[in-house]
Amino acid sequence: MAVTGNTPTASFLTQIGKMQSAGCRLCRIAREARGESTDSLAAETHGHINSAGCGGMATTVTAAHHSIWRHLYCITACTLHKSQEACSTLSGLTKKVT
Repeated sequence: MAVTGNTPTASFLTQIGKMQSAGCRLCRIAREARGESTDSLAAETHGHINSAGCGGMATTVTAAHHSIWRHLYCITACTLHKSQEACSTLSGLTKKVT
């Protein structure tokens, strides 16, 4: 759906007449929770909600980024140091499939 551009985001739903505004619903909720104005919201697109620029998804996207970084760092450390102890939490991900 993301590749074809028909992910059910506010931007797409506005284009097909199912919503009135293309403003990001997640950003609106985050701003309302902080007591801020909901004027001039960014357009809710697939790219917006998958970036740290979306107020409603910033924490989640940043956590996913850091988690991936930690896994890559661990794999690199294991390769460089030839130690399997550092990667014990990744044993399921690093097994060779035969």
